[in-house]
Amino acid sequence: MNISDSVKNQKTAFSQGVLRTHEDRTRCLKLLRDLVSENEEALCNAVAQDFGKPYVEAFATEIYTLLHEIDFHLKHLAKWMKPESVSGSIAVFPSKSVIYNRPFGTVLVIGAWNYPIHLALMPVIGALSAGNTVILKPSELSAHTSALLAKLTDHYFESRVFKVVEGAVDETQELLSQPFDKIFFTGSTRVGKIVMKAAAEQLIPVNLELGGKSPTIVHHDANLDVSAKRIWWGKTINAGQTCVAPDFVLIHESVKEQFIEKSKEVLNTFFKNDYVTGSNYSRIINEDHFDRLKGLLESSNVIFGGSTNRETLFIEPAIIDAKWDDPIMQEEIFGPLLPVLSYKNESEIVEQLTARPAPLALYLFTEKQELQHLILEQVPFGGGCFNETITHLGNPHLPFGGVGSSGMGSYHGKYSFETFTRKQGVLKKPLWPDPDLKYPPYDESKIKWLKKWFV
Repeated sequence: MNISDSVKNQKTAFSQGVLRTHEDRTRCLKLLRDLVSENEEALCNAVAQDFGKPYVEAFATEIYTLLHEIDFHLKHLAKWMKPESVSGSIAVFPSKSVIYNRPFGTVLVIGAWNYPIHLALMPVIGALSAGNTVILKPSELSAHTSALLAKLTDHYFESRVFKVVEGAVDETQELLSQPFDKIFFTGSTRVGKIVMKAAAEQLIPVNLELGGKSPTIVHHDANLDVSAKRIWWGKTINAGQTCVAPDFVLIHESVKEQFIEKSKEVLNTFFKNDYVTGSNYSRIINEDHFDRLKGLLESSNVIFGGSTNRETLFIEPAIIDAKWDDPIMQEEIFGPLLPVLSYKNESEIVEQLTARPAPLALYLFTEKQELQHLILEQVPFGGGCFNETITHLGNPHLPFGGVGSSGMGSYHGKYSFETFTRKQGVLKKPLWPDPDLKYPPYDESKIKWLKKWFV
């Protein structure tokens, strides 16, 4: 079945109410849970084939997160689906006002290569939960995972409910020409603009989960032992190929050298100078990304690490003494290179960060409440953590999404359900009473009455 026919097939199924009831939706969520849990080993092995992700890391970031999210939806879906009665006003008295949660219809989800299972299926959970039929386009860069997802989806689901379309640029362009009812895209800002432009041609609503240079601020009161561990854990997961990885560290000048020494200790403890086996550390996805990262390395002042092997697509974590105008500070790194910059005072933090595009994430290490408040109030960012990195993604009660060039819209937990739901407001009014006040002819007495009661 070609792409156009697949979309028509799903639209027909949606119009026939294939996912209208709570029972239908929970059945599909349970099927998706089975797909993930029953094929854990095969999925983790596929990711390892694509870019050497360690099994434990793959399970934690690709499998467990999905199972936890599905269980959260199964627990709360009945409550989310219920119509919500809201207050009325004197202008519509007597009446009853209700908000209904309606699915959009047939939606397109475009996944990313860096977490090829998680970023493909996490939005699908919300889409199915909300009652939409789904076509998923996984990234062609993670080819083994993409092929396995297509095979498993065909086995577990009817294509009229959930289907995977494989391919590259041509297939993506054809998908973007189809009359979807919603598009959810995860990827780069550059491609996000292409997706949004295509969606605008048909007035299709979009969610864009993009990226940016996520700063990590370390104040002089921070516990450097804990801070260094948590920052480098967030930076080295998936070899730094994470949209919310700490992109750079902005640290108070009085503790910069101490942090660098602590960072060296942490890296030696984490990996014991043994990156060869790959048991604890991922590889770069392909040669193009490897070459880009190596170019950034070669133009930087590397003070620790940074060895490379193009044949195995290996790049060692690197500490870089950086300046704001360095090449590495002009783009999202998306790799295990950590520039370290310093600041003198708190106003400098705000000045430097607000002069740049709003990031997807921000991390702040300090116990100083005033500084936490300052950053929250004056620096825009999608989401983040205080005294931690990345783990805000693990709480389904928190929305995850960007702002400005780092994205639009949010998801996870109930926010995923809401992202794939349109709100339908309905007013229900009895036939009696039916006063003549709103009907023509309009005279001075009606105007006086309106002003008396409503102005």
